[in-house]
Amino acid sequence: MKSLKIYLFILGILLAGSVKSQHKKTFQWIGGPTYVLQLGSFKILTDPMFSPKGDSAFMIKKHPSTGVANAYIQRYIAPATFDTSHIDILLVSHPHADHFDREARNTLNKHLQVVAPGAKTSTLKDWGFMHLTGLNWGDTTEFKKGNESLRIIAVEAMHAKDDPLKTELGKGNGYIIEYTVNGQVYRVYWTGDTVWFDDMQHYTRYGKINLFIPDMGAVGSDGPIGRRGLNAQDCLKIIETLHPDVIAPVHHSTFSMYIEPIAKLQQTLDTTTYAKRLRIVPAGKVVSL
Repeated sequence: MKSLKIYLFILGILLAGSVKSQHKKTFQWIGGPTYVLQLGSFKILTDPMFSPKGDSAFMIKKHPSTGVANAYIQRYIAPATFDTSHIDILLVSHPHADHFDREARNTLNKHLQVVAPGAKTSTLKDWGFMHLTGLNWGDTTEFKKGNESLRIIAVEAMHAKDDPLKTELGKGNGYIIEYTVNGQVYRVYWTGDTVWFDDMQHYTRYGKINLFIPDMGAVGSDGPIGRRGLNAQDCLKIIETLHPDVIAPVHHSTFSMYIEPIAKLQQTLDTTTYAKRLRIVPAGKVVSL
């Protein structure tokens, strides 16, 4: 009888630990567009930028502010360290030089399951990645682990408002990420590199957004070529449309091409009812969601 009680006690601990791990949700910003999202037992790594701190972190074909060709971009802060084991999905918004660098291409496991824009899978294949799922806008892919499921929906990301820059930069993806366990859904919207566009109003059809991850920085807003990403006002429009529970911005503070300081978003939201929903997470810190 005593042995049975001990067995049941240990079993209860194990089951409780399993349930706890299923409900665990954390966010860790690594720097730039790179973060680690843990949703239950699913671990997602995004747009990997592993270049070290320095004056020439990566080269961009045309500087977004000056237009200078083959310009080197400075990295102000080193990428935060994180646990690289057990990554289930490498989620790529687009493989531009400021979203997927040489260091990441050289160091990441080529057997990772990669989800990326459909038109860019050939590029990733050329880099040696073997397990690729290409999603065009509106496409969906799903992963399962026991009673947990992770659904990824590709949504439009409009990198720039007007041509010729809009066409030159090409298509990228934003993503709706739905994690479901025991009938409970936790929903994330990651913008990728985008500006506000009116069709974003229709993203309400996906349901309640629990976590909103905007790519910020207002890249290009200080030059004649054109802005190619969110500024604080654009971000506010999305927030007022989707009313997310938590706002955790990325794509700020890290590289010299990021023009708008993240404090601008804080100041913009301070005048609204959304001020307390903003979480500016220091690089490397793991926060519970």
